Amino acid sequence: MPPTRLAKPRSDHRLAALAFMTGVLAVLVFTCYVGGTATDSRLAAPDPFPALPEAEPPAYRDDGTLLLVCTADAEDFTERNAGVNYNDRIVNERLQEDCLADGHRDLPAAVAAAEPGTRIQILPGHYTVDTAITVETPDLQIEGLGDTPDDVQISARFNADTVLTAHAASGLHLSGIAFGQARSAALRLTAVESAALDGVAAFQSDGAGLHIADSTGIALTGCRAEAADTAGILIENSSADVTACEATGNTAGIEIRGTDTTATATANRLHGNTTGLVIADTGPTADVTATDNVLYGNNTDHYHRLGTAACDDPATRDWADGVLCPDRTYPSGVGLLLADATGTTVTANRIWDQQTAAIAAWGTPGQESGLGGDRNTFSDNTFGIRDDGARHRNRLDLWWDGTGVGNCFDEPGTHRTAPAVLPACGTDAARIIGDPLRSLKAWECGLQSTDDLSATCDWLGAQFTDRLEFQAAVAFAAALLFLAGAGWLAAARSPNPPRAGAMTFSAIATGCGALLFVLAVWSGRADHEALAVALWGAGWLLAGRSWSSSGLRLLGGFTAIIGGLAVLDAIDRGIATLAPMPVSPAWLWIALLPLWTLIVLGAAFGPRRRPEAPVQIERTPVTAPSHDRWDW
Repeated sequence: MPPTRLAKPRSDHRLAALAFMTGVLAVLVFTCYVGGTATDSRLAAPDPFPALPEAEPPAYRDDGTLLLVCTADAEDFTERNAGVNYNDRIVNERLQEDCLADGHRDLPAAVAAAEPGTRIQILPGHYTVDTAITVETPDLQIEGLGDTPDDVQISARFNADTVLTAHAASGLHLSGIAFGQARSAALRLTAVESAALDGVAAFQSDGAGLHIADSTGIALTGCRAEAADTAGILIENSSADVTACEATGNTAGIEIRGTDTTATATANRLHGNTTGLVIADTGPTADVTATDNVLYGNNTDHYHRLGTAACDDPATRDWADGVLCPDRTYPSGVGLLLADATGTTVTANRIWDQQTAAIAAWGTPGQESGLGGDRNTFSDNTFGIRDDGARHRNRLDLWWDGTGVGNCFDEPGTHRTAPAVLPACGTDAARIIGDPLRSLKAWECGLQSTDDLSATCDWLGAQFTDRLEFQAAVAFAAALLFLAGAGWLAAARSPNPPRAGAMTFSAIATGCGALLFVLAVWSGRADHEALAVALWGAGWLLAGRSWSSSGLRLLGGFTAIIGGLAVLDAIDRGIATLAPMPVSPAWLWIALLPLWTLIVLGAAFGPRRRPEAPVQIERTPVTAPSHDRWDW
């Protein structure tokens, strides 16, 4: 009789591995479903508030009671009036005589004597005030009689928080005056309905230069702001239009912020600031447009002076040397920044010579609908070409952390972006949280107080290996190589180890991916970053297959899933934005890595699996026939 073998017990490892993989996939599907339902409300634009009649900025007028303001310093008047064109210079000389006879020597006295509808004309000169000028009278028109705002300067010499404050003074018209040297804002408008600032300037402000807050119907035209610690022009929770203004030498050139803000920034020239134009924290009903602006060379870094004697007192600061002491962080090297901005249109701007990015945008994960950087449109901007036609590249043309709903980019003229591909208009990309590394950087280096200045942000002065993203990339690459090696060690200790050379292609792909990822992050090349993630993912797909064939089916299948998600992440980074996904694919494999790490470490360094006992064979005893015996 042929020998009969005992049936081998069916292993339950396959069933356990299948159940585990099914559970993992179910969790991933559930995550996508929950994230998708969470973004539905953010995809739809919120119902706007009922439209209210908006005040119109007042026009310049020639009628009304006239009050004159002049300086008693004849030499100062003559020197500043000499730059005025001939006809106006002659008129000013006559008005100076009239003013010396029965006019006012400073603006506070004229404002105190003014009635609604009064015109106040200020002759060329330098005027000093010790306390803030407060304007509460409606329909005042205050105008400087010089050719430029520098001909009529009003300074607080850092003895007051503001030079001029207008509160609830509707119909205010200001023109041709420079306000400066204030401990806060040089010129502040609060709760004002209808005001026009034409040819107004601000200089040397330990805060904002021109600050518009909680006001409506405000028009700023042909203004100039320089040397402001915060923003040259700050529009906050207001309805305002900023047109043909220049801001230079500030921490932020123009800042537009607030959930109740409706504003346009058109044809402005912003250069030599830390950040050119900042649009931040605008709400679900905000409507902000930035168009036809010229932004270049906004690369200054003033953070290294904080905490030193240079920032002790604004009255003793070396303003002529461009020393600023910001109390709020703005990223250095950014032309136009959108931080938690919603409903913003950025179009037809010209941006060059930006050492970080021409345009940067980020949103805060977990924000309420319309408060996390949603529904912003970027289109038809010109990058890296000066207004004289010469080429001057930006380090990056667009930097986006990937967070937000309904953001779209129609920018065929970009040279280099991060990520390498951006969602086109019409795709309705919805991400409640974007790329992990860029989201971490926005959280660590975003707009915040300078009291706790991060030392790892290149936006704020960190260099080379001190940079946050480089340190994170090195740590990730080292962990990736170690864990991959642990996986191969576990396979080598298995009862059926892989054959020689089975790990070659997997090791090459994983190692090259880790090294390329570090180099890509160092150089800021998002396209190389996508390639690095693809190489790593392919390496782990091969490793997972090999480890499964070695008997480590749970580890192998889990590794293959993570590798597949990494390849999906690379596609999202470098080929096309996967619009249906509510989170960046990177978060999926990051969520699985901790559990995978426990499994691979247990397989690599835990008790060695014993080989299965050999199958016992039951043999049938054979009795030799009597005639075939040898024992006789």
